Amino acid sequence: MKISFALGHELAFPPSRGGGVNSLLGSLCRALVAEGHTVTAYSPLGEGRPARETVDGIQHIRLKGAPRRSNTLVNAVSGLPYALAVRAALEPCDVLSCHLLHAFLFSSVKTARVITHTLHRDPKPFLRIYQGLDRIYTGSEAVSHQARQIAPALAHKVRTVHNCVDFEGYELPALNPEQDLRFLFVGRFSEDKGVDVLIRAFAAGARQEPRIRLSLVGPVEARDGGDARLVEKYRAYIEAEGLQDQIEIAPPIFDRERLDERIRQSDVVCLPSVRGETLNMSIIESMRLAKCLLVSDLPANAPLVQNGVSGLFAKTGDDSDWTARILHLAGNRDQVSAFGKSAFHHGKEAFSAVQIARKYVRDFNALLQHPMRAPLAQGHARLSGSLQ
Repeated sequence: MKISFALGHELAFPPSRGGGVNSLLGSLCRALVAEGHTVTAYSPLGEGRPARETVDGIQHIRLKGAPRRSNTLVNAVSGLPYALAVRAALEPCDVLSCHLLHAFLFSSVKTARVITHTLHRDPKPFLRIYQGLDRIYTGSEAVSHQARQIAPALAHKVRTVHNCVDFEGYELPALNPEQDLRFLFVGRFSEDKGVDVLIRAFAAGARQEPRIRLSLVGPVEARDGGDARLVEKYRAYIEAEGLQDQIEIAPPIFDRERLDERIRQSDVVCLPSVRGETLNMSIIESMRLAKCLLVSDLPANAPLVQNGVSGLFAKTGDDSDWTARILHLAGNRDQVSAFGKSAFHHGKEAFSAVQIARKYVRDFNALLQHPMRAPLAQGHARLSGSLQ
């Protein structure tokens, strides 16, 4: 099967810094190549990479992109020339998998037999603009449900396929002998991530259990996706509580090996989000490093944790419940290690790039076998019509 990926205009691919979406797409592309498929990735020029090259069996075609803008509308306008350039450069393929806001521009191309779009952080109210595409993928059942409510006419096109990471080369690590229990949050400092809940809950727990530590790792500057105002608020609270020795705010880590090492140095990885999550990449990445998980019980997070087996759920936005879970783990170190082992096995079975690539291919094949779909030999003619 010939599969092409159209990536967003903001970040170079494969990524050398940041970009959770690009990281998961890199894992997915490699897994598809390993399964015998022909993969082409369209992405922005940048970081000294050539306009065309083949790496790890993936053909890269790069065109002039644009930096990410904080305003959604400005960002969309900024990325329009890049999207049009990708459309013009598109080579014949069986499936075009779009991962950019402008996916609707590809609905009428004749060089792809099937065209799909994956919702990441796209503005959901504009979902109807993708009605000309064959499939709309989301990373969680919660987002699929939301999409079907927003655009009922497109409900039959919406499918859930979870985010993924590459488990190749990752094995169960040795137990950590450290005495202090180290909690870690990796992600954006924003209201929806619920970082304030985690900090307050941890502060309450630290008053009862001095041998716990919390590290918060993420972007501070707006250009990196951060919120400096919130970070200053968090730092002021930590200082006022006298917890500088137990809670640290650390800058983002864009290098994959360094980030893996930081996760390895932790015991429990936290996701305190209060709204809006698809399947969180930092949690899936922590699974392959066998970390115990402490996650808010948002419906979108349900697939991530086998409660009481690979980690614990805490009530979304509930400081006292988060404190109770933190203290429970602090008093049960053996359970923390057991949860980590289970998280590794659960992640490898449910979220490995190999497993997710196969799910995509099964659905791609179903779309390609639709009776109205023209064969590859006939010039990739693409006929419109709803899929039943």
